[in-house]
Amino acid sequence: MNEPLKILLMGPQGSGKGTQAEILSEQFGIPAFGMGQLIRDEVASGSEYGKKLEAIINKGDLVSDEDAAGLLKLRLERPDTNKGYILDGYPRNMGQFNAFNFDSPTHVIVYEIPRDESLKRLGGRLTCAACGKVTSVSSGVSAGDDCSCGDKWIVRNDDTPEAITRRLEIYENDTQPVIEQYKEIVHRIDGVGTIEEVSTRTFSAISVQ
Repeated sequence: MNEPLKILLMGPQGSGKGTQAEILSEQFGIPAFGMGQLIRDEVASGSEYGKKLEAIINKGDLVSDEDAAGLLKLRLERPDTNKGYILDGYPRNMGQFNAFNFDSPTHVIVYEIPRDESLKRLGGRLTCAACGKVTSVSSGVSAGDDCSCGDKWIVRNDDTPEAITRRLEIYENDTQPVIEQYKEIVHRIDGVGTIEEVSTRTFSAISVQ
């Protein structure tokens, strides 16, 4: 593939987007990132933009769609994206979609899993607060164990059943209209199965377009 691969990964919480993003990144040699990680990295860098974002977050405000898009634009100007990139879970709503007006994805992969599967997966999810990696108790890791970055695995406060249900509702209401905007380049992937099975489906979808 000579054209840059600009891949958006979408799907409800627990659908495995992050795991598949890592696999695609390794396979195609292009970076993968999500907005949350971009914000954390920029704040940690101490840049002027990072200080601006930190001030917003410290006030308890949400980063605006415009500021998030500005950060993404800066990231896409780095040379490691010349061959493409994988964007995990963005844009999430029409405000973000409208702000993301400076580049055009080539593929939109939508992972589909039943709601009860999302609840089951997220109920056992562990997150590293430092680096943002995600794992599951099914992998043999427990809350309080060390992540590879040296910090600890934790259960996020918003990974309670009630919070998970609310986030799934937000996805259905806010993200589905975005997917509709990309319908010409959308590939819907069955997200149920082993990591390898879902990965095979993903590669097949990308290769046929």
